[in-house]
Amino acid sequence: MGTFKKLSAMQYMIALCLVGACVLGWLGWQQYQRAEHLRGLLAIDVKNRPIPNQISLVESQVEEIQTKARLYTELHKQLEGEDLRVSEDSASYVRGIASNRQIALGSVAINPSSRGVKGIKGYTDKVYSIIPKNLGSGKQKTPTFQRTQIANFMFKLEEGSKRVKVTKFEIKTPKPIKADAIPDDKWDFKCSMTIRGKTE
Repeated sequence: MGTFKKLSAMQYMIALCLVGACVLGWLGWQQYQRAEHLRGLLAIDVKNRPIPNQISLVESQVEEIQTKARLYTELHKQLEGEDLRVSEDSASYVRGIASNRQIALGSVAINPSSRGVKGIKGYTDKVYSIIPKNLGSGKQKTPTFQRTQIANFMFKLEEGSKRVKVTKFEIKTPKPIKADAIPDDKWDFKCSMTIRGKTE
C-alpha cells in the first residue's frame, strides 16, 4: 500500500493506460482472429476480394445443400408416383405383375384388409392376401407353379414400389407326399403384401 501512495497522478494515469492497452489489444486480437476465420470461410483476402482457385466453405456447403435438396425433390416425386400407382389401385398392380409374361401366374384372388400400426400413431397397414384364382374354389385341380415363378412374383411386388413388402408366404405341394419323397417342382402358394401409409 505504501508503494501505491507514493505514485503520482501521472503514474496512475500511465498504469491505467497500460492496463487499458492490454485489454484493447486482447479484444483486437480476438476480432482479428474472428475476421480471419470469416475470410477463410468466404475465401476472401484482407481487401475482401475473392481468392483465385479457392472455393469457400460457405459456397461448398450451399452447393451441398442445393444438391441434397434436388435429390430430396426427385425422391419425393418418385415416392408420390409410387403412392399414386400402388395405393389407388393395388389390385390392378398385383394382377398386372401376376399376368406378366415372364411370371405367368394367371388370375389371382386378392382380399384387402386394414389394420393400425402398433406403436405408431397416424399410420395404417393395408394388407392384401393373394392366392391363385381358383385355389379354394371347390375345384379338384388347383393351379401349381414352379418355385422360380413364385419367387419372381414376390420379387416384382417389392421391386415395383419401396412401400410394398411381402409380409407372409406359404408354399406347399398340391398333395401330401412321403417324408423321404422328392416332390416335383409344382407348388401352390399363398402370400400377403403390406403397404404402410398415413391414416386417411
